Amino acid sequence: MIQEIGQAYDNHYVACEAAGADYVLHYREGGCLVHVTSHGGADAWAEGNAFDLPRVRDLDERPSRLVYAFAIGGARFFLVLDDEVAAPAGFAYEAVNWLRYAEPAELLFAVVTGSQLDRWYRDNRFCSRCGRPTELGPRSREIVCPECAKIVYPKICPGVICAVTRRDTDGEKIVLTRYNGRTTALWALVAGFTEIGEPLEDTVRREVMEEVGLHVKNLRFYKSQPWSFTDTLLVGFWCEVDGDPTITVDHSELKEARWFGRDEIPLERTGDRVSLTGEMIEQFRLHGIPE
Repeated sequence: MIQEIGQAYDNHYVACEAAGADYVLHYREGGCLVHVTSHGGADAWAEGNAFDLPRVRDLDERPSRLVYAFAIGGARFFLVLDDEVAAPAGFAYEAVNWLRYAEPAELLFAVVTGSQLDRWYRDNRFCSRCGRPTELGPRSREIVCPECAKIVYPKICPGVICAVTRRDTDGEKIVLTRYNGRTTALWALVAGFTEIGEPLEDTVRREVMEEVGLHVKNLRFYKSQPWSFTDTLLVGFWCEVDGDPTITVDHSELKEARWFGRDEIPLERTGDRVSLTGEMIEQFRLHGIPE
């Protein structure tokens, strides 16, 4: 998955000055400033895309607002909060979604995680309580209003990925769905965000009922994943249908949904090394329902 980069990720906030060798992350209109070194394809699902990030020394003019983000494998990454940056020769803004399968993995993770932090910083330039300009916390990752003392911490939205399964005389089955209005309408699992006051287990039951009209039982936690594309912490669950397996599709959200046997699973996610959804679907295809 996207966070499995084979290098240590250190998100401990440190108030420090950027050095020339440090990486910089600058975002504009959904794109990140990168140097594309190899084109594998035109969309986010294409393999063979490779890129590099600028370092502080590559910039013609040092930005006025450089904020430490995190470190990966000892390399430090800084967010540039200036609205505009003069792009060095060979660098341009590429959509974060286009970079979704790009290499190297540690830089991809940095771009995606950095985009979540960048949105948070930019969305909180003014206090939501009194409207005054905010300031960055001096010792921790927080935004502070100097007028009313309100403190804001980075936003993380919990959500669930639900692998709904059943066993019958035809073998093992899983529910796959396709969303409406998506440019890449890949088959996926039931998913949704947790509501206020709702345990994750109840989110699973509610989302499965809302999207495909099924009751479920025997919920089992699988794995979690930070999904910074949508500021989300995803929590994966396996569960079993409880009672009538007839699917009723919520067409306001889904294009379609149906049961798939292991030998019927579309192969479009076989190479998906990024998402929790892809990993769970592939695990079912190869190994069936986990015990």
